[in-house]
Amino acid sequence: MILRLLFLFVFMSNSYSNELLISKDSILVGQQVQIEILSSIDSYTDSNDLLDQFNSFEIIDFSIMDTVIIDSFKYLKYKLNITSWDSGTYKFEDLGSSKKIIVSEIETNENEIKQIKENLKISFSLVDYWIYTLIILILAMIYFLVKNYLKKTERVLEIVEKEVKLDSIELTINKLDILKKEKLWKKDEINLHFTKASNIIRKYLELKFNFSALEIPTADIILKYKEFNQDDFSIKMLYKILSSCELAKFAKNQPNESEILIHLENCKDFVINSKKL
Repeated sequence: MILRLLFLFVFMSNSYSNELLISKDSILVGQQVQIEILSSIDSYTDSNDLLDQFNSFEIIDFSIMDTVIIDSFKYLKYKLNITSWDSGTYKFEDLGSSKKIIVSEIETNENEIKQIKENLKISFSLVDYWIYTLIILILAMIYFLVKNYLKKTERVLEIVEKEVKLDSIELTINKLDILKKEKLWKKDEINLHFTKASNIIRKYLELKFNFSALEIPTADIILKYKEFNQDDFSIKMLYKILSSCELAKFAKNQPNESEILIHLENCKDFVINSKKL
C-alpha cells in the first residue's frame, strides 16, 4: 500500500500546489474519512514529504490515479479512505493545505452502564397454593371416576358374555316358547314360523359348538355336528328338525297344528339333550 502511494507521488515529480478535499474534518477513533487530492504539475516536491502526511493513518482503500483537465490545466486526481486509531489533530501543511482532521476518543458514560438485574422472584400466595391444589384434586377425582366406570363397563361386558355362554340352552328354550305363543300358523304364516324355528336351532348350534350354522346347508350342519356328538338318535333328531323346516319354508309340506307343536317339542328335547355335550 505504501509502495503504491510512493509510486503515485514519484509520478507527480513536477509538483505544485495541492488541493485537498476531505469528506469530514472530525471523526471518532476507528471511523473512516475520504480524502481526494488534486495536483497541478507546476513545481517539484519531494514525494516522501507527501507520504509523511499519512504515516499516522491506516489506509483502508485507495483508487487508481487519474488525470483530469480543468480550465485547460492538467491535474492528477487520487482518492483514498483512511482511519486512525489514535486521537489527535492531524494537519496536511506539507501538501500546501491548511485543512486538518480531528480524531476524538469514543466517549463512554460510566453512569449509563447498568448493573445486572437480580433474578425475578415469582410471587406465590397461599391462595394460589389452594387453587392449584384444588385443580389437582379435581383432575385426580375425574381420573378415578373414569377409571372405575371403565372397569364396571368391562365387568358388565364380561358378565353378559358369560351369561350368553352359560345360558345358551335357557335362552334357546325361551325363544322357542315365545315362538309357540306367537301361533303364526293360525295367521297363515307357517313358512315364517318354520323359518324362525330353523334360525333358533342354528343360532343355538353356533353358541353351543362355536361353528357357523346360519349360512350353511343342512347337510354341512350335520357333518359339523357329528364332530361333537356321535349319538345316532341326536343326529337323526337334528336332521328331522332342520329338514322339516326346509320342507315347510319351500311349501313342500304344510303341517297341521298338531305336527307344528310336536316339532317345537322336538326342538326343545334336542336342545335339552345336548346340555351334556
